[in-house]
Amino acid sequence: MSFSQEVWQRNLGLYQKTLALPFNQQLAQGTLSREAFSHYVIQDAHYLLAYGRALAVCAAKAFEADDVIQFAEAAKIAIVVERSLHDGFMQDFGISKEQFE
Repeated sequence: MSFSQEVWQRNLGLYQKTLALPFNQQLAQGTLSREAFSHYVIQDAHYLLAYGRALAVCAAKAFEADDVIQFAEAAKIAIVVERSLHDGFMQDFGISKEQFE
């Protein structure tokens, strides 16, 4: 058995519990309230900004040029590309950038 198969098998119960969470069930069924989804999108935007910062710190601390590039590009993607996805949701849901910055 491969490492990834073993990890999946070992964590299958937790995975099933995660899928069964009311938030995930309602999101999958399209019944999640607008308020809950808006809150999720705002929290995800906070997370992606912090994740981008963490990746930028990794880039700053990397020793090899290729590692600096890899972490810096990942930081850019986390903030620019993923944020563009959220901008559409935020416009559709009437969420101003001041609510999450």
